[in-house]
Amino acid sequence: MSDIASDIARQLFACAAEAGNSEHKRAHFIRLPDIVLEQATAIAEGRYRPQPFTVFAVTDPKLREIFAPAFVDRLVHQWLIRHIEPWWDKRFIDDSYANRKGKGTQTAVCRLQHFMRQPGHRWYCQLDIRAFFPSIDRRILLGLWQDALPKLPWPISVRRRLDQVSTAILSQSPVNPLPLRSGDLALLTQIPAHKSLFGAPPGVGMPIGSLTSQFFANVYLNELDQFVKHTLKVRGYVRYVDDFVLLADDPQTLLSWKIAIEGFLHERLRLALHPNKTVLQRCAQGIDFLGSIVFPDHRLARQRGVRALRRRLAWFKWLVFPHTERPVPMLPAGNWQHWLAQHRALVQPGHPTPALLQRMLSTLNSYYGVFGHADTWRLRKHIYQKELGPLKTFFIPTGADYRHLQIRKAWLPQAPRTHKEKPPR
Repeated sequence: MSDIASDIARQLFACAAEAGNSEHKRAHFIRLPDIVLEQATAIAEGRYRPQPFTVFAVTDPKLREIFAPAFVDRLVHQWLIRHIEPWWDKRFIDDSYANRKGKGTQTAVCRLQHFMRQPGHRWYCQLDIRAFFPSIDRRILLGLWQDALPKLPWPISVRRRLDQVSTAILSQSPVNPLPLRSGDLALLTQIPAHKSLFGAPPGVGMPIGSLTSQFFANVYLNELDQFVKHTLKVRGYVRYVDDFVLLADDPQTLLSWKIAIEGFLHERLRLALHPNKTVLQRCAQGIDFLGSIVFPDHRLARQRGVRALRRRLAWFKWLVFPHTERPVPMLPAGNWQHWLAQHRALVQPGHPTPALLQRMLSTLNSYYGVFGHADTWRLRKHIYQKELGPLKTFFIPTGADYRHLQIRKAWLPQAPRTHKEKPPR
């Protein structure tokens, strides 16, 4: 193995170490050294080729298809992003919040509230890009990559390898060769044609489910960000993936910006705004953004999230107490189905295993964590006191603020007692 391949192999091993104890890592653990060495050599010699995807459907928060890359490609994706993200991130605007370190949904909501409280921001216009990921033109994206490549702070030899890997990823058709289908196959057939990569034209569409797709989506829409900030000179602007909000003092200004953005998206990026997801109204009426109804000085939880938690609670109750007379609720799709296929759920009816309790706790606290960012103390208390029902046997709030739940001590695994030997007399 060459020195270059050895250096890349060390970097790939570091990427594997950061992957945590994932299921895919455990499945490939025995062959991990061989996998890393093979890919390091392929990258060093300029012949890296991605493997086919695995495709499945998820329903939370909405029905969509996910294209999961092979484990070996995930390592290469991490290796690539490590090299190119620092340079790119400095060129993104501050008010782009998706898939960036130190950003995220709650930071985006706080920034939006900051803009809503400023003078001259009495109105807002919320826009959404229609079928964003299935509509990305990978040829345009490849051109953006090629324009940036000479500016990357790496030697020519490293840039050449980065270019080969990036070009292979951006040129890969997610559906050719055919991906392996997984999960509930019936859900895949329910995805609308305009949201599926199986019906996308050649060279169009990026798969949801890979690190590089998240990163290059920001590269693609950075063109829109720069247009909004530097051409239209919009001061109040927040974007999270394809959902973005503009603020101004009057609706006429917002409508003129919307028309300009529509033209830019069509001509420059071959994208279109969703015709039914444009909202133009006063900030005082609140903005439905990233899971919250956002007002200048407070937030409320979206009812869709509350309904989703109630569906989960109904299913948890049926799972733990299967002999009740309640109708069988819909089985959650995706990760829960996969988990149940590999784990024992009950010791007996009404007696969940410790593994199931931990799994349910993670789900409940994920909802409570989202609600905790809004002004929802009464809601969080009501859900625990009135809607957990028999599940209160297993869980208790961590405090009077009801921000998180924990497993009651009686249901925690007990450590084996050690009996000390009495000293001889």
